[in-house]
Amino acid sequence: MSIHTDNRITKLLKVIGKAINTYNMIAANDNVLIALSGGKDSLVLMDALHRRLRHIPINYNLYCCHVYVSNFHNKETIETLKKYCLNYSIPLLLKEITLDLSNKNSSPCFVCSWFRRKALFETAAELQCKKIAFGHNQDDIIITFFMNMFYHGKLSTMPPKLKMFNGTLEIIRPLAFLTEAQVKGYCNALSFVPVVNDCPYKDTTKRQQTKELLKIINKSVKGAQSSIFRSLSSRDDEYLL
Repeated sequence: MSIHTDNRITKLLKVIGKAINTYNMIAANDNVLIALSGGKDSLVLMDALHRRLRHIPINYNLYCCHVYVSNFHNKETIETLKKYCLNYSIPLLLKEITLDLSNKNSSPCFVCSWFRRKALFETAAELQCKKIAFGHNQDDIIITFFMNMFYHGKLSTMPPKLKMFNGTLEIIRPLAFLTEAQVKGYCNALSFVPVVNDCPYKDTTKRQQTKELLKIINKSVKGAQSSIFRSLSSRDDEYLL
């Protein structure tokens, strides 16, 4: 790794560290389960949480879980993830789910997400992990905010930290302060090759359409993304209905 690349990673790690510290995401001796899809976000998340252990005075334990759909999955993806985790000396657990997508009234994305989360929750319980780390970045959080407004008529999004089941489990998002472009830069700096997304619905979802809308906004309004993200923690209830 070149000095230039190392400096770029160091700067992005500081942003990730800021998110972790701001929301008290990880404490000493925590067992943290990383949701590892093999996409750029989850690979960067795995590297960052592992790399961070070299520079902080506490220790925590990392595990990875890859949930794959029996209906359509790529065996090469699993082999690739095994190699990544072996290189990092992080245990990898594989969980298979089967989806019934015959009900045309149910969104395939909702069904898939529900069963994936269920598998992750069960795995976390098996490993006694009280934290599940997802690789959602700043773009994802803003897109979810837009989608909840457009399709559900409410102001909400994915918080950087979310307590569940009476506080026995926490969802954390250490990449919350990184833009998607920064995540791509981190990924490229380490020459990571993300696995291919084998979902047949990936290009036709409402999320993808909303993502394109965010791109248009960013091109039209300078600094729009940072302002939108900042607004999520700067609510003025007096001027809301």
